[in-house]
Amino acid sequence: INMQALSLLANQPELNYLHYTDALFLDTETTGLSGGTGTLPFLIGMGWFEGESFIIRQIFVRDFTEERASLTFFLEVAKTKRFLVTFNGKAFDVGLIAARLIMNRLHDSLSGLPHLDLLHPSRRLLGHRTDNSRLCTLEGVILGIRREGDLPGSEIPRRYFDWLKSRDARFVVDVFEHNRLDVLSMVSLTMYLAEMLDDPRIIDCPEPHDLMAASKLLIDRGRIPDARCLLESLIDSDNANVARESRKALSLIYKRAGLWDKAIDIWELMITDEPGNVFAAEELAKWYEHRKRDFKKAHNLVHQALSFSRHMSAAEIESLHHRLNRIKSRIDF
Repeated sequence: INMQALSLLANQPELNYLHYTDALFLDTETTGLSGGTGTLPFLIGMGWFEGESFIIRQIFVRDFTEERASLTFFLEVAKTKRFLVTFNGKAFDVGLIAARLIMNRLHDSLSGLPHLDLLHPSRRLLGHRTDNSRLCTLEGVILGIRREGDLPGSEIPRRYFDWLKSRDARFVVDVFEHNRLDVLSMVSLTMYLAEMLDDPRIIDCPEPHDLMAASKLLIDRGRIPDARCLLESLIDSDNANVARESRKALSLIYKRAGLWDKAIDIWELMITDEPGNVFAAEELAKWYEHRKRDFKKAHNLVHQALSFSRHMSAAEIESLHHRLNRIKSRIDF
C-alpha cells in the first residue's frame, strides 16, 4: 500500500513515515447503533498485516462482566500498532471504545493515533457512483463483492441479547462472519482508494468522474503536479461534464503557475465548444483587460457571452454585467 496515498486520503502527513504493517483495521459490533454510555462494543474485530498474511482477531464479550478484560486485551494488541483504519470510526467505533475505556478506568491510547476513516474519502472519491456511502454499498458497486446471506446490521444487537439469554452460539455466528467481512472489505477499500491517488489508471476501467474526483482531492492536498497530470488526461474526455470541469481546473493551475499561453489555449477551447461558457469568457476578458489592455477585445468577449444569457443563472448574468460595465468605463476613459 502506498503510504503517501494513505497520507493524502487521511490528510495526515505523519502516515508518510509509517508502514502499512503499522495499521490496525478496526470494526466493532455493539448493543446499539446510537452510541452513548449504555452501548457496549461486545465484539471488537481487528486486522493487521503480518509478513505475507492478513491476521484477523475478534474479541467477544461473553457477558457484561468481561468488558474490562476484553478492553485490556484489545489495548495489548493496539499498542503494537501505530495508526488506525476504520469505516466511520471517527464518529462511532473509536469514540465508543474511548468512552468504555474511561468507564473501566483504563488508559485511552487510541486518541493520539493517526486515523484513516475510510468513510470520508469514499464519499469524496466515489460518492458520484453510489446512492449512499455504506460499506456494503461500496462493496457491491466499487469492489464487485456480493455477500450471501449477510446479517443486516440492525439485527446484530438483538442477536447478542438472544445469546445472553440462551448462550446458544447459533445466535452470534453470523455476527462474527459479518464483522470479519467488514474488516476484510476495509482492507480492499483501502487498497482501491490508495490506487486512485497513486495511479488511478491502473484500476480496471476507471470512470472519468473517478479521475476527476481524485484530481480535486490532490489539488486540495497541495499535490498540484499529480493533479495536473490527471487533468491533462481528461480535458478531451467523451464525458462533457468531466471535460468542462477538468479544463476549468487545469486552466487555473496553469494560471497560478504563470503558464498563460496554456491557460489561454484552454479558455479559447472552452469558448469554441461552448460559446456561452461564463468562466472561460470572464477569465479571457480579465486577461485582455488587465494584461493586454485590449479593452475592446475584453468587451466583445463578455458581450458575446451575454448573448447566451438564457442558459445562465441570475448570479452569472449579474457577474457578466458587472464586468461589462467595468470594461466600458475603461474604454470611455
